[in-house]
Amino acid sequence: MEEDLELPKTGRTAIWLGLAGVPGIWLAHLALCVTLISNACDDFQHSGALPWPLVERIVAGASAVSMIAAVIIAIAASRAWRLIASQVPGKRNPARFIAWCGATAAVAFTVGLAFSSCLLIVVPIDRLCATFH
Repeated sequence: MEEDLELPKTGRTAIWLGLAGVPGIWLAHLALCVTLISNACDDFQHSGALPWPLVERIVAGASAVSMIAAVIIAIAASRAWRLIASQVPGKRNPARFIAWCGATAAVAFTVGLAFSSCLLIVVPIDRLCATFH
């Protein structure tokens, strides 16, 4: 970011977390939940060690924790972007563009996380397991 820009270190961190952190949270959440559900589907048909109610609780808990973290980062990145936008007059400033990208990525992936969480929690087990067999 530019030398004359007075953005605190927490603002820069929020921007970069918005750019890379929220997509990482979404990816980790999706990988965890799909792995758990696919294992539970195998266990559902072969009565293994991982019962479906436990998987539902883990998926719901992981979804809640992921959503809370993503929303906090999205809010912080949006605030940092608004601060930079108010301090930098030109629209072609690299710091302003990176801040906008960080805020936009954070919001977009938070919406994607909400959508995928709803699908994983709401869809009945037989429909989820049908995709893995």
